[in-house]
Amino acid sequence: MIDTSILPLFLAGAVALAIAPGPDMVFTMATAATQGWRGGLAAAAGIITGGLFWVGATAMGLAALLSTSEHALTVIRWIGGAYLVFLAIQTVRHIDATPKADAAKRLSSAYRRGLMTNLLNPKIGLFFIAFLPQFTNPSVGPVWLQIVILGLIFFTIGSCILLIIAFSAGAARDHLVRSKTWRRGLNAIAATAFGVLGLRLLLMRDAV
Repeated sequence: MIDTSILPLFLAGAVALAIAPGPDMVFTMATAATQGWRGGLAAAAGIITGGLFWVGATAMGLAALLSTSEHALTVIRWIGGAYLVFLAIQTVRHIDATPKADAAKRLSSAYRRGLMTNLLNPKIGLFFIAFLPQFTNPSVGPVWLQIVILGLIFFTIGSCILLIIAFSAGAARDHLVRSKTWRRGLNAIAATAFGVLGLRLLLMRDAV
């Protein structure tokens, strides 16, 4: 169902993009640093779920349709940026906090944050419009199905990278969380990461 002759090139591009530092990696790392590896995994799962939505939207043409509406993109971008800034403010407000809430509640919150962060970033949808169709070939099968398959491959690779990030940052956090100084530092780093990502969306001149 996909053109195997260009699959190696796609895989090379997918791996290169997965290991390049980006918003998803930063968000997962920041969450794991403050909530431990389980929180990092939950955030990564939310990011992956949001990404799969964008893959489906690209396959159905919804993302392409959205890209023609400058106002819609701007509104989504502003909402996403405001949400990340809100997370930064909340992290600063509880910079000395040691996680004591119910574990299931924390994990669901991390998942929801990852999901919302991904869904409210229209650049991801535009990226898939530009990237995935390059590796499709109408002569070997339906283009929409090829986009779905390529998207799943892309997120399998990306998921492996995010899992490594979540475990690594979470393990470091578990060793350091007993220290108030380190705890404040980790929370400050997380708040900075959320704030920078949010301001990046808010101050972006365009979403392309």
